[in-house]
Amino acid sequence: MAEEQPEQFGRYALQSRLGQGGMAETWRAQLLGAAGVTKPVLIKKVLPEFANDTAFIEMFISEARISATLSHGNIAQVFDFGRMDGQYFLAMELVDGQPLHRVLKRAAKTGLKQMPIPLAVYIALEMCRGLHYAHSRTDEKGVPLDIVHRDISPDNVLISYEGQVKIVDFGIAKARMLRSFDTEPGIVKGKFLYFSPEQARGRTVDARTDVWATGLVLYEMLCGQHPVTGTEAAVMSRMAHGEFPSPREVRKDLPSALNEIVMRALSVEASLRYESSNAFGDELASFLHRIAPRFSTPNLAYLLRELYREDLRHQGRELVVPPTFIEELTAWRGSEASAPLLPPKPPSFGLADVPTEPLSGRGVHDANARPSAPTLEELSSGPIPWGVIIGGGLALLTALAIPLLTGTDESGTAPPGPRTLGPDTGGVSEWPGAGGRAKGTADEASPDTSGTAGSYPDATVFRLDSRRQVLRVPTSLVAFPRLDEAATYQFWMANPSDGLGSSSILEPSPRRDPRIFFLLAGEAVPSEQREGIVPRRPLPLTGIRAISLFTLGEPVEEDLASQAVFLRDSKASEELRFTFHPEPMRVSADSGLLIRGLDVRQTYVVSLTPVGDGVFLRGRAQAPATQVACLEWPSGPSVAEGATSRVQPVQFFLSESREVKVRGIQGLSCGFVDDDASDNEGEADVRITPWDPKSSKGQGSASARKAAEAKRLAIQAQRLARAGRVDDAYLVAKDCISNDKEREQPDCLLIAGDMQARLGRMEDSAEFYRAFVQQHPKHPQVARVIGLLRKQGQTLTGPLLRPPPPTSEKRK
Repeated sequence: MAEEQPEQFGRYALQSRLGQGGMAETWRAQLLGAAGVTKPVLIKKVLPEFANDTAFIEMFISEARISATLSHGNIAQVFDFGRMDGQYFLAMELVDGQPLHRVLKRAAKTGLKQMPIPLAVYIALEMCRGLHYAHSRTDEKGVPLDIVHRDISPDNVLISYEGQVKIVDFGIAKARMLRSFDTEPGIVKGKFLYFSPEQARGRTVDARTDVWATGLVLYEMLCGQHPVTGTEAAVMSRMAHGEFPSPREVRKDLPSALNEIVMRALSVEASLRYESSNAFGDELASFLHRIAPRFSTPNLAYLLRELYREDLRHQGRELVVPPTFIEELTAWRGSEASAPLLPPKPPSFGLADVPTEPLSGRGVHDANARPSAPTLEELSSGPIPWGVIIGGGLALLTALAIPLLTGTDESGTAPPGPRTLGPDTGGVSEWPGAGGRAKGTADEASPDTSGTAGSYPDATVFRLDSRRQVLRVPTSLVAFPRLDEAATYQFWMANPSDGLGSSSILEPSPRRDPRIFFLLAGEAVPSEQREGIVPRRPLPLTGIRAISLFTLGEPVEEDLASQAVFLRDSKASEELRFTFHPEPMRVSADSGLLIRGLDVRQTYVVSLTPVGDGVFLRGRAQAPATQVACLEWPSGPSVAEGATSRVQPVQFFLSESREVKVRGIQGLSCGFVDDDASDNEGEADVRITPWDPKSSKGQGSASARKAAEAKRLAIQAQRLARAGRVDDAYLVAKDCISNDKEREQPDCLLIAGDMQARLGRMEDSAEFYRAFVQQHPKHPQVARVIGLLRKQGQTLTGPLLRPPPPTSEKRK
């Protein structure tokens, strides 16, 4: 049978029809050159029935005009454009591979519902490189062409079997060289699922629209789903207001650093996004290098080849895939969303540990870097994993002590305690109760108030310099810009945060709503109103030209959910809405004055006093500043890692008119909140005074107060134990026992025993365990503690334990 001859289409031989999309169809073809030279190409031609559709033909021609000027490794190149037999056509680069949307569907069908993190980041990185090239193109005179794709989606991203990433279809791109440069108001183009907020509103778009869409494609690859679903109107509304979960809320193993990158790209306000695709790509490249330093293009090629192995085999093609990559792919398919970040055998990627270093100057912590420690309740329902320590004899650590109290971070190093830190650096002050000298600044020491641990002076003063100790709020955190200073606004949030300083004593504790801070800009804004916390009830504001929103320090896990903040013009009744995502919108407290070495058992009174004329943050033409922001040190989720519920570090505004009581912390970082420190002058003193709770009048009976205080100390001791702060946990547990001797808290006895075991003081540990068994014989942990003591060589008599023979001296 004679072989079927390909259809001739001018200089091209059409070999096979690849598909039809909308009003055009695509063909695999060969460009026929002289002397039998051929080149594989893709022919895209308008279907005959749409040859007279003026609007579509204009868009098709515009694609040709734009694409013909682009020549980049991440953009499918156009070679030719013309008209043949009344049909317009494009001859373009034939990418031997698959579109990204098909790759994602095929991967999901084979058990890979979420794209492996390095592969997803690499694809988005390559997209950024191609888009930045298009965005930065100029004409022959150097005038920018202002090309914006406007239709970035998985359909328009091709992945080759060699691992190349190519962007296609500039059909609705906006460029200055086109006659229809400006879209008519209210007219939107593109796929509504990937519209940027400004695109959905029919507003003017620029390169940051493509940044948004690329971030959305990355979100979909990482999470295996679009952020929101529903009707076109519902999706566009929710996306335009930022009402969607962060990727880390969907995929729990996602590193915080990557979550921050994605959410910045998906900022509703274009001014908060990356200023260019190149900047977005640089962040992705930096992240990829840290987690997979040996990643290369073949890794993506191997994925495609394995997913389409059978299709390639039917074509008579066998493309090589290393066995090591197949092992990795099997591990990915078998892992759940809550599994570790990456498979345990990474020979081809060369994967490094998930980074915990700061990203773009912001502290990053991955709460999923290791499994959380079990709680006492969890341990009571299963067997105890015994551990043995050999050294000067055989000693057993309890099951609670081993997983709970290792106290090491990802590097294997134990976190420093409040009294084991290195020498002072600039802006660091030691509380004299820790055995150090209090320093107002790095250059000037305050009067000698040194002492020993547990011996507190009446008060200690720390000097704050308004030029140095500044918690700077960058302009990128402006949520409501270009406001009318003559208008009066109402300002509030939908899910209110609790007021800072509203409780009698502040201490680290679980809570529900994230605290959102604000900074007002405007010459007429009173100093006492410049910064604060977004309130529950509408707050009237006048004389403001912009509002910045932010969180202080590292947000805890529960704070990753977005919150809606509203601003309403009282006269115009126009309501503005901003969806606040805590992780990318935070201000570091690292530049504040660090006061460390506080005793976690002690309650302190903190107050603020201006020095001389006071502090001026906008020059002397305005009134002096009246408050500073303070944040617990160390802060962030790592303080309470492994806890049943996340613990929010202490945060508060300290003003001249109100003192604040704090407890349960080992340090504070305080500073002036400002967006520009160049015109600051003046100093203020932060005074810290130990407070005796016995001098205050409580409510209820003395026994009830003792029981409540003992319970509070027990919770605090557990928190310190899970954070690896063994000495502090033991001291608090001991205070708990002393506070209510009639009914010693069982948890406190257990924790005290665990801490002593962790410190190698096995005799002291056994003493606490014996007291636990004797005083709480019906406690569910009793059987296990008895078993533990038996293994420690203790003598048993009935249900109780007889103490071992006395030793020469107890270890203190």
